[in-house]
This record gives sequence, structure tokens and C-alpha cells, in this order.
Amino acid sequence: MTRKPIQTTAYKSPSSQSKRLYDSAREVMPGGNTRHSIAFSPYPIYVRSGKGCRVTDVEGQERVDFINNATVAILGHANPQVIEAVARQLELGTSFAMPTEPEVELASLLVDRVDYIDKVRFCNSGTEAVMNAIKAARVFTGRPKIAKFEGAYHGTYDYAQVSLTPNPETWGDPRSPRSIGALGSTPQSAEDVVVLPWNDVQACADLIEANRETLAALIFDPLPASLGLVAPKPGF
Repeated sequence: MTRKPIQTTAYKSPSSQSKRLYDSAREVMPGGNTRHSIAFSPYPIYVRSGKGCRVTDVEGQERVDFINNATVAILGHANPQVIEAVARQLELGTSFAMPTEPEVELASLLVDRVDYIDKVRFCNSGTEAVMNAIKAARVFTGRPKIAKFEGAYHGTYDYAQVSLTPNPETWGDPRSPRSIGALGSTPQSAEDVVVLPWNDVQACADLIEANRETLAALIFDPLPASLGLVAPKPGF
């Protein structure tokens, strides 16, 4: 018996619902969406619903969701326990400007479960969390600069975004990469970032030593996705 191939490209049809939604989106949102990470040609796949590890797009095509909203939905979509918990909270209110008991409970749970966490501050996004961490490091040390790895993604804060997408013309010395500001950032932001080469222990040590009087912090991702998930070498 020959199986019919699953149709996964219906959304590309000029008459598709995804195309219609994208055309409407471009009228009211720059670029047609609010997340550059899902902007691809000819337009995004618009999702109608999800259950577990699968989503169904607006054309009715079911797809396996391998990212689960960057692992935010780690229990899958429409998890019954999550739905029940959210429904209970909706009866109590949805958003408060004051602190709540669940906030304290969650912070306590994280501190108890993760040995190296002493205290927790909740943020609205990874970008905000990184920004607050960098500012706290500057206040604590009295120093202006941070160090980060070339090509590593840490959100869209000006300093964290330095040298995120360098090209061969801007790479500079492999052992001392150039600090390249992101589009929309001021030139001064690049001046306050020391860019390190991934997996070169000695080069990193030399750069940190050379800037030790002005460095407030080093920020890194132990398995950087934007570098192609290149693992750190043993001892790095």
C-alpha cells in the first residue's frame, strides 16, 4: 500500500488563510509580526491551536512542534493540569500591580531546588533579565564594561546584542574579535563591550586580563544556540 505524502505547503498557496493573515498583519505591524525569530519567506505559518507536542495551522495541517515556544511550553500545549491551574487563577484575577503569595512560593521553590540560586527576581523577558543583571553588576563593581562571546545571543539590550551577527568584513582578529554594535544601538554601546572568541581559553584569559580594571561582568550561554549549539571544549 502506497501512502499519500502529507501536504505541508498549503500555507504557501496565494489563496491560503496564512497569506491573508500575513497581508492583514503587514498593515498593522512592522514586518507583519512582532517576533523576528519567526519571520521567514514567504511568510510565517499561522497556528490555530495546539495539543501536546503538535500544533494545527489555519489551513488545518497538523505539525509536530519541536520548539514549544522556546521551551516555555515544556509540558506541551493545552496541558490539562496547566489549564486547570490557569482557570483557578482567572477566578481570582489576572494581573496585579502588587505582590502576591504565589510569587513568593515560586521563588522559594526555585531557591530550594537549584543549589546555586540564592535569590530570584522575576522579569517579563530574557532581554529584561539580562539588562537588569548587567546594570546590577555595574552598580556592584563600579565598572562600565561587560564581556560576551562573539555571535552569542542574549536578548536585544544594546550591550548584550553587540557582535551578535558579525560578518567576514567585521570579524577582526580571531583571538580578539571586533566589537560591533547592533543596528539601532549607539556607537558607545560597542565601546563598552569586550568581545571574546568561543572555545579559545588563552585568548579569553588575555582579553579579560587586559580589561580587568573596567569589566563589571562576563555573560555567557554554556550551549549557545546562535553559534550552532557548539559545545564548550573540556575545561573551557
